[in-house]
Parts: sequence; structure tokens; C-alpha cells
Amino acid sequence: MKKLRNIIIIFSSTILLNCCTTNQTGEVDDEKENSGGESTQLEYSSEYQHNLNVIYFIPSNRSPNPDYHLRLSKILLNGQNFFNSWMKHWGYGDRSFGILKNQDKKLIKIINIYGKYPNTYYPYEGGHSNIKKEIDAYFSDNPEERTSEHYLVISAVNTIDPNEVQNSDVPFYGIGGRWAYALDYPGMSIENLGASGTTGFEATKWIGGLLHELGHGLNLPHCGEKVSEKNNPSFGTSLMGGGNYTYGKTPTFLEHSSCAILNNGQLFTKTPKSFYTPNATAKILNINADSDNTNINISGTFQSNIPVTDITFYNRPENNTGGYTAMTWVGKPSNNNTFSIEMPLDEFREKGNLNYEFSIILHHENGMNTWSSYGYKFENDLPIINFGDRDEFDKSNWQIIDFSSEEISGEGSINGKAINLIDGDIETYWHSRWTNNLTNYPHHFTIDTNNSLHASGFSIAQRNGARKIKNFKIEISNNNTDWEPIYNGTLANVPGKQYIKLPETTSFRYFKFTAKSSYDQLEFAALAEIGVFKD
Repeated sequence: MKKLRNIIIIFSSTILLNCCTTNQTGEVDDEKENSGGESTQLEYSSEYQHNLNVIYFIPSNRSPNPDYHLRLSKILLNGQNFFNSWMKHWGYGDRSFGILKNQDKKLIKIINIYGKYPNTYYPYEGGHSNIKKEIDAYFSDNPEERTSEHYLVISAVNTIDPNEVQNSDVPFYGIGGRWAYALDYPGMSIENLGASGTTGFEATKWIGGLLHELGHGLNLPHCGEKVSEKNNPSFGTSLMGGGNYTYGKTPTFLEHSSCAILNNGQLFTKTPKSFYTPNATAKILNINADSDNTNINISGTFQSNIPVTDITFYNRPENNTGGYTAMTWVGKPSNNNTFSIEMPLDEFREKGNLNYEFSIILHHENGMNTWSSYGYKFENDLPIINFGDRDEFDKSNWQIIDFSSEEISGEGSINGKAINLIDGDIETYWHSRWTNNLTNYPHHFTIDTNNSLHASGFSIAQRNGARKIKNFKIEISNNNTDWEPIYNGTLANVPGKQYIKLPETTSFRYFKFTAKSSYDQLEFAALAEIGVFKD
């Protein structure tokens, strides 16, 4: 059954066609008609269970732009059709994001909220939090108006000069997978997409940018396109890559991995269903990884408390922190929670000598997504795979017998302590001391394995967060007195396990790990786990 939202508009007999009204209470703003002073009931409906909350935010020193309701309606209905076409293309059916609209007038429901302060109170850096407080207050007073957990907030910018729009200093990004922030300027029109010169360029940048940020507000991460997609005129540029500069001008598309996420999203369902609760608890139980001259091959098993519908295999080059050029493949899990994928090397746009972060993303049917990350690299255009399960020695009798420092309070009740390095859980971590008597590089710890190990190498897991270690060395000993340097190297700047292969199999009881520098160039160090493997 369609959901209806009824808005009563009182018209004056002197109002012109297509004029818009606003008010201080955040009521929905509708196009007016010359109705002779009679009230007209405008109905908004949707076939979806949940719909995008669209907010037009006007700082106290700005005003709504002319015809914004009609222009933004056209833009978002165009975007809805775009999302729909790619959902169908990738096999997810005739669906898009839900949005309340009036079919007769082709208008979407927009809620106006007037800011309490001038625009300088809502800057690009951090201004979203001040806007969000006022929006939350509105929905607290009007809970019936909230139609989902997803929000698109469009700030009014009262200039059409491209340089002034570019420097308008308003939030323009996605936050937390639920909130997207964009802007509206006078004349921002869907009709200008594809136009020549500055007019067309600005339309693509800001309309494409709005839909790109909306993607983030629908849980989408950045991702680029594979070689075959880039060269295919039916695909072109991924919206969640550089598509904010191509939308409406040159071919632009939604990646399969983006649609796999949207498939389980709250706004994409037409039937009753619960979303985002309970939290998904999932992990990769084992993973096998190798490469040949043709493919990178990945397989393994996982466990999860929430069923998984699709799995994305996400490859982010280390030189692209945001993931705009990340290449993705999508597979289906088998009935016994196994997975496998072949990723052809000729589909990678960047190889050479480059580190990659590789992530397996489990897409859960309640809209949650869980990531497990690893690292590998290309050397001379060929992949060097240094992750995948190894036969590791049992650590139950290991002891941390020395460390330069540990953080016992600032990282919570569990994290920070050195013992986390050998607890078998890569979600916990050791952190150098910082709350009291800050310690500087180098940082170290020493482990007694309580046995003589005949080892092939070390497994090292960076923390899934900040303070990743860059350069390090490992020394070994059989008596905790005489030490032999065995390895100097650089860890990849990615979470998850990395495997350090020794030049030859070596026997030892004790080993000392020394962190020599960090990726963030600060004095703090953190590490999740360390182990030793054998062939």
C-alpha cells in the first residue's frame, strides 16, 4: 500500500504560478497555484516502505533560491531513475531509493528548515554537526515527518557565480552512511547537464556531486571502474569514483558493488523489513590467496550471525586514500558460507610497483556491511600476494616479557595493553603510552615463546585504525641475551594480517619487534597481533 503524506497549503488570490513558500517551523514547502484563496490538499506518496528525508537548509542570512523545489525535484527524480537503471542492470530488480512525491506535479517532498545562525556557523569543516542538531530538533518535535534513517541536506547558496559557489564554504560530503550534504545555487538545473561551457560544467559538478554524496548517505564507499568498464561507452566512469565530474556529460554508471550494498538498503525495499539491527557479527574463518600470470585468486569461508547476500572484493591502491580508483568484484556466497573469486590482472588500471589494500566486504540482508582487510602489492606489474592463511604456531604459552611502554587507560578497558599482541584477536591492539609520560619512537616489545620454533616467517596485523607502523625490525635469540637481527622491512599501511617471509627457515625461542617509524609521522605506535608461521 502506498504511504501518503498530506500537506495543507493556504493560497492567496494574488500569488503567481510557480512561486514557493517557506516558513520558520520547517514545514514542507510546495509549489503554489492561483487557487482563489481556497486551500488545496497536496498528496505525497511512495511505493517504498522507507523514504529519503530531503531537507532544504537556509542559514539565517540566506534565502531560498528561486524555483528550488521544482529544480531539486527534477534532479532527484532523475537520480532515482539513474539508480533504478543500474539496479536492474546488475540483477537487483526494478528498485531505486524511496522518495515521497506528488505524481501530478512531479514534485518531491522537501522539508524547509531555517537555520538559527548565519552561514559562517555552518562551514564546510565541521558545520554538518551544527546543521544536524537543528534537524534533529525539528524531527524530535515532528517525529511523524521522519521517513527513514537516511537524510539528504541541501544548503541554500545565493550566488550563481561559479567561483562564489565553489567558495561557498558549506558542508558537501557524506557522513556515517546515513547523512549526505550538498548545496543548491540559483539556476542549478537538470536541463543544463551536457550544456557547453561553464554552465554545463557547473551543472555536472554540483548535480553529479549531489548524487555522489547521496551515495555516501546510502552507505556507499568510493570505488572506481575496471579497465573494461572504463573503455565501454555503456559504462564509463563510476559515480562513486570520479562520476561527480562526468554525470550527465559522459557515460557514468553505478558499480556492481555499489548496487550490492543498495540491494539491502533501507530505502530500497517495498516490503516490511527490519534494518541495521542487530549489529552484524561476522569474520573470515580462513582465506586462501594466490596469483598466476592471469588472475588473483581468492577463496575462503566466513561466519556471520546475519545472512549474507553478496560479497564484494575491494582493491584500493595505496596511493588513493579515499578509494576513488578502487576496483571491485562481486560474488555470491555458497550455502555453506564459502566464497571464491578470480580477479583478472588485465582489469587493474594501476599496477607497476604499488601497494594495495584488499578488503572482503560481507553484505548482510539487514543492510549492515562488515569489512575484513589485508595487504598485497604489485612489483613490475605482477602481484605479490603476502596474505592468506599460514600454519601458525600456537601462542597459548607465549609471554610478553618486555616492552617499551603500553597504554593502560586511554584506549579503554581492553585495548592498549601489550598482552593484546598475542591474544589471537586482531580486533584488540597494543598502543604505546600517551596519556602520561608520552613515549617516542623507537617502540619495542619482546616475546618468549617458551619453545624452540623452527620458523619460516612472521604474521603481523596492523591495527584497524590509526597509528599504523611503517618501518620495523625483528631480532631473534635463544637465550634472551644474545640477539641476532633477522629482518628489516616496511609494513603495508593497511589493516589485517601481513606475512613476512624470512630468507630461510630459522630456529629461535625469543624474538624482539622494534617499531622504527609511523605512517602518520607522529610518535605513537599501535599493533593488533603478531605470530610466527611455519611451512
